[in-house]
Amino acid sequence: MSFLSHLPAGAVRTLRRWMLAQGRKMAPSRLLSLSRERASRAAGAAALNSAAYRQLLAEQGLNPKQAAEPGEWQRLPVLTKASTFGRFSVGELARPVPAAALADVLTSSGRGGRSFGFRLTAREQHEDAWFDIDLGLQDVFGVDEKPTLLVNCLPMGVVFASRAVTVANVSVREDMACSILRDIGPRFAQTLVCTDPLFVRALLDEGRAAGVDWSALNTSVIVGEEVLVESQRDHIASHMGIELDAAPGNPSARLVGSSYGVGELGLNLLFETRDTIRIRRALREQPSLGQLVGGVVQGMSAPSLFCFNPLRCFLEVVAPDSEGYGELCITLLDRHAVIPLPRYATGDLARLLSPSEAQQAARAAGAAVPWLPMVALRGRIKDRQPGMPSVECLKELLYLDGQLADQLTGAFRLGIGDDGGAHVVLQAARAADAADAALPARLTALAAQAGLVGLGFEVVAPDAFEWRPRLDYERKFAYMAG
Repeated sequence: MSFLSHLPAGAVRTLRRWMLAQGRKMAPSRLLSLSRERASRAAGAAALNSAAYRQLLAEQGLNPKQAAEPGEWQRLPVLTKASTFGRFSVGELARPVPAAALADVLTSSGRGGRSFGFRLTAREQHEDAWFDIDLGLQDVFGVDEKPTLLVNCLPMGVVFASRAVTVANVSVREDMACSILRDIGPRFAQTLVCTDPLFVRALLDEGRAAGVDWSALNTSVIVGEEVLVESQRDHIASHMGIELDAAPGNPSARLVGSSYGVGELGLNLLFETRDTIRIRRALREQPSLGQLVGGVVQGMSAPSLFCFNPLRCFLEVVAPDSEGYGELCITLLDRHAVIPLPRYATGDLARLLSPSEAQQAARAAGAAVPWLPMVALRGRIKDRQPGMPSVECLKELLYLDGQLADQLTGAFRLGIGDDGGAHVVLQAARAADAADAALPARLTALAAQAGLVGLGFEVVAPDAFEWRPRLDYERKFAYMAG
């Protein structure tokens, strides 16, 4: 048993408050410096424990001892799923851990094909995994002061433990989730729902039918799996009675926030806070803010703004462009990771904000300066094809009109039409919605207003949408045609 597992609940709460207070006192530059130092040590541990990583180092002309030297960092290989799980066996990638000592297996989504990456967790690590989760929940939602029920609707068997909140892991069962919220939720001071941007529609529909009172339950939402755009944040909030901008400085206000994880590395590696949300929403009214976070994508969809814990993971951007955006690489700082993956490329387009940029952006938006470092994320690189609107821009478009959004599921497929232009096929919420001949014209008009011209729209009945079965939320959805 670990030290944390021996502590009583009161001592754990005290430790959490102390750690958060100490973290806020540290300068971001100091946190980032510590992160960089620990990243080199994590690479050294990977070279010691992973036969596959030693081979990758040798192919770069490096010996295992050089992996831990800070001056050699830029020479270390940038890892991808193809160069690791696509090339080596798990036995070659992992440090030698007996099967009986493994407590947990988490896979990647498999969205890129039939290949999967894995995260294995040893029992001693698993015993402490709840602490990082609870630290974040306390920082954003104050769960130590308010009894909290968290209903986890994330797909693909993604579960997590907590000692600060009560967790209901129901996956993509909207009936179970809403029954728990309606019948058990009133016992708690607040409820949290973890879901993804497509399944939340099913939750809202079921909640309406089951008589779930989101306001009475003091419900906030944490969205994962995909990029959350601002118009959908507005849409979710309107259906749940959440006033996003009414009291931005109120630490008890309900919110719709976003979280980012990587199956091979871990959950909640990047996360929104009340202040990063306020900054991102201010981008819509203050275009000049975009210069501080690398611009606004196609004049419509702003990049997501996240914080990260630099004592948990080291972030870098590979081959940045003129705006500072490049491929995001993450190094977990746990030297005891079963499958160590230093400099693991996630496939996402990102830009690191300097402490000065974060301060200027926060002040311009009227927000408090986040105490943790910030990163701007534009989404999947593969979802950004020349001559095509980004997936995020189309998501933003679909939720601009609340009534129109209610007629769609949010699933769409972007490809090339018969005329050679961009063509979007959307799934209607009901067969009657697909029969509404005015829907494509309304979408075209909205797109024109947003500066997205030359798009063709087609709305099909739920069962006629070939890329997603009506009730299948277990897989990440591929919005872009191959």
